[in-house]
Amino acid sequence: MNKVYTLVLCAMSIFAFSSCEKCSTCTTTSEDPETFGNVITDEICGRGNNYDDQVDLYTRSDWDCTENN
Repeated sequence: MNKVYTLVLCAMSIFAFSSCEKCSTCTTTSEDPETFGNVITDEICGRGNNYDDQVDLYTRSDWDCTENN
């Protein structure tokens, strides 16, 4: 019976700590001579580390990212 409780507890923990999908809108100003000054917008969505890595890449490239609710 203890094995059943342990299995249920593990399953509930995995469910409770699983990441939900998040989305963010990232914007920047174009520095391309043909489109200089235009605002560029991109939406990114993902879960867990994949989402965090995407946001990090954009912010390192001088984009401003805002999480959508």
